[in-house]
Amino acid sequence: MVLLAILCVTLTVSYAAAAQDDEENYFTGTVVETAKDHLKISRVVQGKTEVRVFLVTVATKVEGGKLRTRLRVSVRFVTADEHDTATLVIIRPAKSK
Repeated sequence: MVLLAILCVTLTVSYAAAAQDDEENYFTGTVVETAKDHLKISRVVQGKTEVRVFLVTVATKVEGGKLRTRLRVSVRFVTADEHDTATLVIIRPAKSK
């Protein structure tokens, strides 16, 4: 019975940690530069501009249209060898006026 309780607590903690890691692997902003091998995204948070560059590979999926500058996107990425590689780019619809 004690073993089962320990197992449940361990699974709950590992699931919460995995969910937290997943939330941190998204970056939403505006496309500043796009090329075959990379994508540069900019966003402003609390008055500070953040710019990140994501590597684009053949495995990178793009949903919602064709990538071009000045589009609002969300990028899901993985970090390896100090490089962020985009795994999924979701193009957000333009706000209607």
